[in-house]
Amino acid sequence: MVLLALALASFACADVISTKEADERHNAQITDGKLEGKTKFENVPADEDRLIKDMETILQEKMSKDYPEGQTKRDAHTKSLACLQAEFIVEPDIPAELKVGIFEFPQTYSAWIRISSASAKVQSDKAKDLRGFAIKIMGVKGERVQRQNGEKETQDFILISYPIMPLGTVKLFHDAVYYSIEWSPLVFFARLVVSGNFHIINELRKAPQNQTSPLDIRYWSTTPYLYGTDLIVKYSIVPTSKIKSALPLKLTDDYLTDNMEKHLAAHEASFDFMIQLQKDPDRMPVENAGVEWSEKESPFIKVASLRIPSQAFRTREREEMAEDLSFSPAHSLIEHQPIGGINRARVEIYRYLSEFRHKQNNKQLIEPRK
Repeated sequence: MVLLALALASFACADVISTKEADERHNAQITDGKLEGKTKFENVPADEDRLIKDMETILQEKMSKDYPEGQTKRDAHTKSLACLQAEFIVEPDIPAELKVGIFEFPQTYSAWIRISSASAKVQSDKAKDLRGFAIKIMGVKGERVQRQNGEKETQDFILISYPIMPLGTVKLFHDAVYYSIEWSPLVFFARLVVSGNFHIINELRKAPQNQTSPLDIRYWSTTPYLYGTDLIVKYSIVPTSKIKSALPLKLTDDYLTDNMEKHLAAHEASFDFMIQLQKDPDRMPVENAGVEWSEKESPFIKVASLRIPSQAFRTREREEMAEDLSFSPAHSLIEHQPIGGINRARVEIYRYLSEFRHKQNNKQLIEPRK
């Protein structure tokens, strides 16, 4: 998601746990390599929970102000471009050490995909933006992540059209939220300049694009996940469709959806689903989603295919489903547990705001079935 567009939080006057206190708490709460649901690979800042709770509170306040009751939309990825039926096909010849979780056996799963623009407001497709690609796979059985996971048989993979999150830590996220919304985005950019973080500004400028079609482009998870008990990975999907859309001579408000409609009217779309193994924890950090993991050092490996059959998707039923579905990194088997600060924040914030949005709209949280 475009973290800058989410910017909403305050510097609450809360006590910060000292390093000694944090170490004592850490040592007291570790069980089997996990810290209250967090893994041995993670390094959790002492004030992270406070920052996350601040963001939950202020994002909810913003949603209350922005939308009348009964018409509350998501706080980000607000504009849905398509809600598509798909198949997630696990490869039969995965290396033995990678046969983990959902990838343990070759199998074809039914899935829903919500494709979106990342902005926090509904805007024309003419506006450059990141695009989101959220996959919900159904009928997935096994031990599940327990924290903030209200679904029993789904596996979600959440990806965006850029390899990193430029604001890759909870602290940066928090600062962007506060200064951009409570003050002005210029204030936050000024702070980045003063602190010498020009590379973040460059990434924020490069990331939004005018794409030909969401079915033509590559997506990345940007954040890391467990893969079994000892491996850490990131995900990516690479388009493999036989046809590709053209960028219209004149962009329209809904040209991205129009191009997908033309594509899927007569052809299927497809992607390779791939994983990238962490090879070095220093060069491929868990706690900073703003660092790109080198594909030269660790090439992506195909473990599944995503097939989107030809279909008519511009219906009221699909539009309603796109609004009702709830996606989260926490909707997951334990073997694919989300890790790292941004994921920890997303797990908490997504659940909190999804419950609020559904309550405001008098809707029930749903778990789709096959």
